[in-house]
Amino acid sequence: MRIKTLAAVAAASFAWLPVFAQDGALVENRAFYSTNANGAVGRQATITVDGEFNDWSDDMIVSLGGANDMCSTFHGSHENCVLDMYAIYAAWDDSNLYLAWQMCNTGDTWARPGDGPLTDGGRIGDVPFIVALSVNPEAVAMTGKLTDGRFIWGGAESGVQFVSHVDHLFFMSGKPGLGEPSMFTAVDAAGNSDYGNGCRSFTNLGIKYALKEGFAPSHLWRQRTAAEWSDATTLVSDPSIINNIYDEENYDNLLAEPYPDFLKPHDTSFDSFYEMQIPLSALGITREWLENNGIGLRVVATRGESGIDCLPHDPSMVDNVFEIYAKDNSTSHEKDDIDMITYELASVGKIRTGVVDPLPNPDPTPDPTPDPDPTPSPVDGNYTIYYDNSSTSWNAVFCWVWDAADGNKSYSGEIWPGVAATLDSATGYYKYSFNCESESPKLMCIFNNGGSGAQTKDLELVNNGIYNMSGYTGSNVSGVQAVIEDAGFKVEGLTVSIVNGGELYNMYGVKVGTGTEISVKTAGLYILKTSQASYKVVLK
Repeated sequence: MRIKTLAAVAAASFAWLPVFAQDGALVENRAFYSTNANGAVGRQATITVDGEFNDWSDDMIVSLGGANDMCSTFHGSHENCVLDMYAIYAAWDDSNLYLAWQMCNTGDTWARPGDGPLTDGGRIGDVPFIVALSVNPEAVAMTGKLTDGRFIWGGAESGVQFVSHVDHLFFMSGKPGLGEPSMFTAVDAAGNSDYGNGCRSFTNLGIKYALKEGFAPSHLWRQRTAAEWSDATTLVSDPSIINNIYDEENYDNLLAEPYPDFLKPHDTSFDSFYEMQIPLSALGITREWLENNGIGLRVVATRGESGIDCLPHDPSMVDNVFEIYAKDNSTSHEKDDIDMITYELASVGKIRTGVVDPLPNPDPTPDPTPDPDPTPSPVDGNYTIYYDNSSTSWNAVFCWVWDAADGNKSYSGEIWPGVAATLDSATGYYKYSFNCESESPKLMCIFNNGGSGAQTKDLELVNNGIYNMSGYTGSNVSGVQAVIEDAGFKVEGLTVSIVNGGELYNMYGVKVGTGTEISVKTAGLYILKTSQASYKVVLK
């Protein structure tokens, strides 16, 4: 039976409108989440990494989150070591990239001293943080794994896997001074790393980081929802309450008046502020290159097995909130699931669009950029969604679609399980198309097997999005076909064969191959130029 979704209030805050959505990428700007709000990319400044935040200011913030929005709010509020990302900052000078991230622990607004989130003084323990950078979009995309199949920090069954492009991963403890923090890069064509050539210590690279107890931003937006459980395994409240983290009317600013009368005053000494210095030489770039091209940034907080929270926010941090952690049924499966991070990184130095200049040391120069418009956006209110049935093998695929911003108006009929999707021979996916003329819809969808018990969770609908049982996996741009033999080329997996030869470009305008048979290492959307025309092709 379908779980009802609470009606959501459409986000209307001017500061949180999408700044950019290159190549159809998903950019998080709902409620008080933001990614490069108002074009903010950090600024030039020299920071003293001394465990203070007097060098930092709000205009250096490149991404914001909301407090009290991670899994332990909804399942496991008794736990210590609260990992709640709130803001990330960026700055740079001629020699260094400077980063900072604000963590918050608002458990003191409701817990007693020593209880739950306030145990161990409310402090963050020896857990891994990951700073992920995308410096050169032409570089092999890192997976977050080692060559032996394990995740860099953890085992093979749980961890953080990066779908959004990253090429540098920095791992460090939440307690500075513990362990041997290191930078990882790819060592093979698949984007895996190792503890040999792919691993370099902070000490050898001149990287350092520090911690200060306290809170730097001028605001602290905390969402007020919490789940209700009758026992460790029985949820009483509707699981759709997780959607409240995307509703700005569900937040209170703990640094403003009037203070919410249902909470105790927040003591910011429970919060944690980290700052980090990375020499530009460790990234192989200069200040001029950074300002001309920009780099991507994400910070992920983990419990050692899987991600708990990250900025920019990614829905993978809350997709298994209500399932059970293998080692303790009173806490959340988010601690030991596999997080596939798909949302766009924050830009630092410059909003990343168009052609990226060659790095200062390498010599190849990209060819001129094709000028496609690959963004899978609605045309005249037309929407299409796809379901990949390869892992579920349902006899039939049905879609239930509704607009949460319009009284849950249905776009799949009035009776569950909705409308049967049709098999699309061009892609091999099940496909459902409909028309929605609302100016500001918040479309949601569920895929199911016809009401026989198997269904996905409530999923945010992305136009031309491809889904499986785990949720959104990517986008298929309308008009792209898997095989277009009449045009003189054929796509099979990660290889495109062209009868008379051609050139293949990635979506940054960088040529990745030429000839009659071109293979790529990373699945995604590409531009193929042949003697006849230019085409958008999906390689997967």
